[in-house]
Amino acid sequence: MLSDTEINDSQSKFSLAFKDAELEQAFRSEHARQTLPQVRKALIIAAILYALFTIMDFVIVASSEQQQWATMLVRFGFAIPSFILAYIATYRLYFRQRLQIMISIIIFIAGLGIVTIGVLYEKTHSEIHLSATFLPVFWAFIYSGLRFINAVIVALSLLVTFNAAFFLFLDLSLATLVTYNFLLVTSIVIGMLGGYTIESYYRRDFVREQLLELEKRDNEKLLLNILPKHIAEELKATTGTIAKDYEQITVLFTDLVGFTELSRCHSAKQVVGILNDVFCQFDKLTDELELEKIKTIGDAYMVTSNLLNPQGDSALRVAAFALGIKDIINRYNQKTGYHICLRTGIHTGTAVAGVIGVKKFVYDVWGNTVNIASRMESECPVGGIQVSQESYMLLKDKFNFEDRGQIEVKGFENMRAYLLIDAKS
Repeated sequence: MLSDTEINDSQSKFSLAFKDAELEQAFRSEHARQTLPQVRKALIIAAILYALFTIMDFVIVASSEQQQWATMLVRFGFAIPSFILAYIATYRLYFRQRLQIMISIIIFIAGLGIVTIGVLYEKTHSEIHLSATFLPVFWAFIYSGLRFINAVIVALSLLVTFNAAFFLFLDLSLATLVTYNFLLVTSIVIGMLGGYTIESYYRRDFVREQLLELEKRDNEKLLLNILPKHIAEELKATTGTIAKDYEQITVLFTDLVGFTELSRCHSAKQVVGILNDVFCQFDKLTDELELEKIKTIGDAYMVTSNLLNPQGDSALRVAAFALGIKDIINRYNQKTGYHICLRTGIHTGTAVAGVIGVKKFVYDVWGNTVNIASRMESECPVGGIQVSQESYMLLKDKFNFEDRGQIEVKGFENMRAYLLIDAKS
């Protein structure tokens, strides 16, 4: 995980923007999503406060009736409708994608309204509205949802607008203007410091969340390489024993014949490399056929039908896998000059599958179906694909077979077996 220093180095010191364009875009999208509810609340509160300040127009400030109606027009005909329209606009995708620009404009409108009302009071109580101009500045940095650099631009724009309006339209003393500017600039500086700190922490948290999410995806990917997806999800959701009975699954064992002799002529690293080359191609085929790889034991490879949908055409897929890996080995031998052969066994029946242990846990399948599939492989002629009677009945309409008759199966009674030749046209 990145340290605070590394995170800071990945950002612009002034604008806080990430130097990586994709990361910056991701941050802006996430920031907009998270601040949208806050922006809507801010717009509602701004409209309410703007309306409540009408009390000051009629009670606190002694002005003419004409001035009072003029300020009413500014509040209820200009500023408050702008807040309401902006609130409605936040539900439109076009404006949500331009949320920062929209909020910047609304805050500027709010400040412009305050200035207009101050000008309307002429020489009566204009000074009172000098303090009211601080409100949109605070709003920009604290609760508007503006990012730091945008809040700075809005605050400086308001500073220029306020000074121009008061200088051009009001006869204020130099002392009043100096005092006002000192306080306004100080408020902007304080707002900038606060906004900078808040966004710095916000961005730091965002980067850490991104890294945690990336680490989580890597962990889930690793878990899915060990366990089937539905088992991995169940393992994350429960702490109990995970096991399930299957009325009918098809199990395949295959073994690399001649690999022991090959390993004597190669280093351990070369042996592992050969196994990896071969089994990676097997893995790819299991994904294509939606089968479940259970495990490898030395140079043996175990596959079952899809355990989420073990019946249906899953036996056909296992048979297609058996023929597919035979082609893979033939092409591999042609490419490398090796003479590796396969011996493959297939059986269909009942089984139990589940997770063993809590440390270095493994997913496995148990039952006579597994044992018979293993015996079909061990008793199979080199280069053949031997299938039990139960699997043959599911496959005979789609594949061609050679009947081997009754064969002796260690640990079981004699069984009828068939050699899978190829698929029917």
